[in-house]
Amino acid sequence: MSSREDNEACSSMMNSRIPSCGIFEITIRCNLHCKMCLFRQPDSENARLIQEEKSSKEWIDMARQVAEAGTLTLLITGGEPMLRSDFCELYEGIYKQGFMIQLYTNATLVTPEVMNTLKMYPPHTIGVTLYGASEKTYQRVCGNGQAFKKALEGIHQLATLPSNLEFRTTIIKDNLQDVESMEQLIRTEFGEQYSLVHSQCVYRGVRGAEAEVGKVRLDANENIKLLLKREFEAIAKSVGKEQFDPYKVGCTNETVRSNQIEKRRFFDCAAGISSYTITYKGELIGCQMFDYFSANPFETGFSDAWRQFGDFANIPQEESCCSNCEYSNYCDTCVAVRYAETNNIYGKPEYVCEQAKLLKQRFDSSGKENSL
Repeated sequence: MSSREDNEACSSMMNSRIPSCGIFEITIRCNLHCKMCLFRQPDSENARLIQEEKSSKEWIDMARQVAEAGTLTLLITGGEPMLRSDFCELYEGIYKQGFMIQLYTNATLVTPEVMNTLKMYPPHTIGVTLYGASEKTYQRVCGNGQAFKKALEGIHQLATLPSNLEFRTTIIKDNLQDVESMEQLIRTEFGEQYSLVHSQCVYRGVRGAEAEVGKVRLDANENIKLLLKREFEAIAKSVGKEQFDPYKVGCTNETVRSNQIEKRRFFDCAAGISSYTITYKGELIGCQMFDYFSANPFETGFSDAWRQFGDFANIPQEESCCSNCEYSNYCDTCVAVRYAETNNIYGKPEYVCEQAKLLKQRFDSSGKENSL
């Protein structure tokens, strides 16, 4: 697509703003205590959080509203969604609205009741999180070693459903040594067709999360090494090792972001344009990471809240640290990342910047042996 066509398509998207992709964050509570969680609140807050959560009846009615507004795909997530005592009732009611459902879970709370519900109403995709390949690692990462066995048991049950199964993880210092073991575990337990997808970057907690992510995430160099290793292995597997030389990989000089396009979007992404999140307590926000702007769909109705969000979500046109950055081709930062890392929508996310610099160094050294 040409630059002009891209601009026109984006302008059309802004004008129509069809909320086709939604996220229902039905709880922010979780039965695990992962050190790197972006959202988990202290357990001492659970009583308050339960009071703030919307009821199954409210969520089901909201599902009806978002379906009428044009939502086609809907992710049900948390926290851990199965922690809700009314999960089955809530899930069934949402499912019957006709969405292509995605369900994210840590798979440790899969009960016979849950399985009966999912068998009757199977999600299109189930994203299961795996945090290590042993009880010892689960204890370090999640504070619960027994959760490892429960997760495997739950995943085996979920694997019997006619749903796409995706394995997801977040790599921090405490489970870095388990990456290859997790890959092997997945292939051995569930089949060669599965692979492990991990977050490319671990950001600081948002919305009052208690995890001190900065203390446990990989340093920038470790993360880039892991990222490139996995990406290059995937490419080599796809095209054949004899066809792929990782030292000859380059990066295009074409600017990734277009200022013309950026001005036609709220956050330089689909958030608030075609996608949205509704939080556990009923706030409509662009994505789970960024609650700087919000509307109240449970008070006004979804359609009115969606229109209001379009008025609220207006980033002042000031230059951020990312404006005209020489590393922009190597960086996928956004306003939500800047806000999470610095508590300032214009702040400089040093951790992300360091990774962009290392990537540029790697690709500028294409054809040479280098430290990465």
